[in-house]
Amino acid sequence: MHDAGSETPNLAVATEGAAESKHDGGPSFTLGPRDTLEGKLTYEGNLRVEGRVEGELHVTGAIEVARGATVRASLEASSVAVQGDVQGTVIARKKLSLSGSGQLTGDVQVGRLQVSDGASLNGNVRMGGFG
Repeated sequence: MHDAGSETPNLAVATEGAAESKHDGGPSFTLGPRDTLEGKLTYEGNLRVEGRVEGELHVTGAIEVARGATVRASLEASSVAVQGDVQGTVIARKKLSLSGSGQLTGDVQVGRLQVSDGASLNGNVRMGGFG
C-alpha cells in the first residue's frame, strides 16, 4: 500500500499565468506575475520569472528576472538577465547582465558581466573558471 503522506514534494508551484512556448529554437517557460515557485526546478530551455521564486533554478538556456519579480534562490544558467530583485548565488556560464532596475545580492560566477547605470550588485564576483 502506498502512503502518499510519506513523500516530501520537491516542488510547489502555483501557476495562474504560467505559459510554455518556443523561444530561440528551444522551449521557454514564463512564471507569471501572480505565480509562485518554491523548491528546485531543473529545466531544459529558457525561463522568464515575473513572480516570486524561492529555492533553486537550474536552466540550460537563459533565466530572465523581470522588473517587479522577487527571487530568493540560487540560479544556474547559460545566461542570466536581472531587472528585478535577486538574492542568492548566481552562476551564469556565458553572461550576467543587470539592468538599471536590477538588484542582485549574492556571490556570482560569470563568463561576462554587464552592469547598467542604476543597477545594484552586492557580493563577490568570479570571472570564468567553467572548464
